[in-house]
Amino acid sequence: MLIILPIVCLINIFLIINKNRIDWRESVILAATYWAVLLTIITESLSYFKLITFGWILGAWGVSCIILIFICFKLNTQKYDISENKISQINEKNKTQPLIILLLCGITFYIVTIGLIAIIAPPNNWDSMDYHMSRVAYWIQNHSIAHYPTSYTPQLYQNPWSEFVILHFQILSGGDYFANLVQWLSMIGCLIAVSLIAKQLGADLRGQVFSTVVAVTIPMGILQASSTQNDYVIAFWLVCLAHYLLLTVQANQDSSWINFFSIGSSIGLAILTKGTAYFYVFPFLIWLSLSQIKRLRWQVWKPALIVSSISLLLNISHYLRNYNLFASPLGEPGGYRNEVLGVNILFSNILRNLALHIGTPIGLWNGIANKLIRIIHTFIGVDVDDPRITFSKTFFVPGGWSTIGITGNENSAGNLVHLILIILCITVFITQKYLRKQSYVFAYLITVVFAFLIFCYLVKWQAWNSRLHLPFFVLMSPFIGVVLSKVKKDKVAIFIVLFLLLSSLSWVFFNRYRPIISNKSIFQISRVEQYFSNRPYLNVTYTGAVEFLNSAKCSNIGLSMGKDPWEYPLWALLQQNQQEVVKIQHINLNNISASLENEYPYKEFIPCGIISMETKKSKQEKRQKINFQDKIYDRAWDSPELGVFINK
Repeated sequence: MLIILPIVCLINIFLIINKNRIDWRESVILAATYWAVLLTIITESLSYFKLITFGWILGAWGVSCIILIFICFKLNTQKYDISENKISQINEKNKTQPLIILLLCGITFYIVTIGLIAIIAPPNNWDSMDYHMSRVAYWIQNHSIAHYPTSYTPQLYQNPWSEFVILHFQILSGGDYFANLVQWLSMIGCLIAVSLIAKQLGADLRGQVFSTVVAVTIPMGILQASSTQNDYVIAFWLVCLAHYLLLTVQANQDSSWINFFSIGSSIGLAILTKGTAYFYVFPFLIWLSLSQIKRLRWQVWKPALIVSSISLLLNISHYLRNYNLFASPLGEPGGYRNEVLGVNILFSNILRNLALHIGTPIGLWNGIANKLIRIIHTFIGVDVDDPRITFSKTFFVPGGWSTIGITGNENSAGNLVHLILIILCITVFITQKYLRKQSYVFAYLITVVFAFLIFCYLVKWQAWNSRLHLPFFVLMSPFIGVVLSKVKKDKVAIFIVLFLLLSSLSWVFFNRYRPIISNKSIFQISRVEQYFSNRPYLNVTYTGAVEFLNSAKCSNIGLSMGKDPWEYPLWALLQQNQQEVVKIQHINLNNISASLENEYPYKEFIPCGIISMETKKSKQEKRQKINFQDKIYDRAWDSPELGVFINK
């Protein structure tokens, strides 16, 4: 249970920060930011000397804990007194108190249940098998986060902060049992930050709780919070950015450098987590710049320097790793950017991205919506399936039972109810003069909507874009909470939040890959079987190949994956019962990372066996022999999807 060390550090940072603060939520957000910066520094520093090992990770966190506990003791930090919180000073009507307690119980139920799923179920979503978890396994093996030879280069250039946390959790715990908790903890952080932003926008206690209910019931968020995807992690850094920005623009006097350090840190961490951060961050930077130009005039370069420097420092190592291999700090082009631009393209992508959230089990509705969108495209002169603006082959409106949470998954889930709620709240806000007077609410709304528009303008449509929309829905939650708390008919707002809590339960219980209620419930099937929830037919094949290699006492294994990099289950199986240290490396590569095969220590790798992926996706034909480093490896074990080759 040494995983408790990073948590102890986080708690102590919170206690140090919270001494002179009234609202504990501000301290939580700030502590999480500082802790994340510390984790990044530890990871990059140890990696530079190839010291990503159990002993050094343990030592780094142990020393950090000792220092922080000493500082905490010296400052005589007092435990947080809830009576000091401004929330308790708000004079709420008696009739709302039972409602608030009920809503908080509902929120707690969602948090606890999703956390239980995250711990019991192993990482099993498709991207986890391809690169999220695989890259962590290689980092642990190589004692470094440096780039390595691989058939799937996104393992190298994709932004890595979320996996940094998984790396530390996995080394300290000795397994992947806590890997899903990174997203779950990010969800909790988002809920805290969302309620705090709602408070900053003028919401009372009820509005803050409403905001939290809206955020915790986002279908895509529910599904992602128990996985190793990283959209909830980036959502957390974005709501942190929004909080720090509001602190800055609402300050009666010049903001302290700590505010700008926090803004720079949240921007840097968001970018280090996922590339979509660039689209979401940009409008907030515009808002910050305009407010500081108005306040500081020609002195605006000072906060700009702090923000940009911190953001760059957090990302510079990853940029350099990418530049050295790919000749670009962003890595390899992924083909996700729109190849043509224009107002009509923007309108097309707005329609098609919103369409990802309007699907229902009613086929007639989906068909009408699909047809209507195609008709609109004929009027705006855009081919709805144009490959220059469409990553997936064909546009469609999603449908089926998954649209209401029955076997829903974190790759394509839509947020229909929340989308309707956003549209209704924006309409109410625009039409009600007393709401429009809330200047910060209007600026916040414009900023978040602008972020979504930039996303639509620059990113190709694909069937999986809905997962990339999660930060948008989280950022809109405070706005919704503010509007609901100020509507004149209380019963309407109460009905909406209760409906959200009830209607989103299906997403909790019927998760397609981590279900609670199912004949393949996470409580009924083995952890190994759950690794293969996306591709169950590979279970027997992978298990058989690993058993064969174990019987041959082969611990140095080469991988020939082709274009099917679904490899993490191999790591999990090989490390389960293997007595010797397992070393795995991709071989015979034909991509840009092939150059790394000639560098130390990769050039000294001599496998005793080779696993060859021979699925349709891999585009590799069955072979009887593989040549590697002038050695011949003969086919010794066979299956429809895999072949195992041994050097005799």
